[in-house]
Amino acid sequence: MRSLLFIILSIVTFHSQAQQYVCKTGKAHFFSKTAMEDIEATSNQTVCALNTENQKVVAKLTITTFKFHDKLMEEHFNENYMESDKIPYSTLDAVIKEKIDFTKDGVYDVTLVGTLDLHGVKMPREVKGKLTVKGGAPVSATADFMVKLADHKIKIPSVVGVNIAEEIKVDVAFIFVKYEKK
Repeated sequence: MRSLLFIILSIVTFHSQAQQYVCKTGKAHFFSKTAMEDIEATSNQTVCALNTENQKVVAKLTITTFKFHDKLMEEHFNENYMESDKIPYSTLDAVIKEKIDFTKDGVYDVTLVGTLDLHGVKMPREVKGKLTVKGGAPVSATADFMVKLADHKIKIPSVVGVNIAEEIKVDVAFIFVKYEKK
C-alpha cells in the first residue's frame, strides 16, 4: 500500500482536471539468454500510475517480488546481484513524449522519457511502448527495453559470467483503473 501511495503522490498535480489511473498488479518480466543458460523471472506486483493531464508515469517494483522457476536462482538474484535487502525497489519516473489525446480511442506508440532507478543507480532512459485508450481513458500499456547490468553497477562474478547476459531484456504490462480518492 505504501508503494501505491508513493506513486500517486509522485504524480498528483493541483489541477482539478487531472485524471489519475493506477495499476496495482502490473507485470514485469526479464529474460537473460546466453549459450550456457536462459534465466527469466516475473513479478506481478509492479505498481504504476499515469496522470493524463501532464502525461507523467511513475512505476515502482519491489525487487523481491520477482519469481524464478529455481528457488536457488531467486535467492542468488536477491542476495548476490540485486542486494534486495539494501536496495529493495526499482522505479521509473517518466513522461510520455508524444501528446496523447485521451478522449480518442486507439492504440498509441509512445516514448517514455525519464529516469530508471535500478540497484540504486539512476540512468536517463527512453522506453518505447504502446498505450491503449478505450472509452476515453487509458486502459493498458506495454513496453519492452534492454538493461545493461554494468550501467546499474550490477556485478556478476566471473565464475558465472557465461551464464548471465550483459544486457537483459525487460518487458512490462499494465492494466489501468481510474484512481478514486477515498
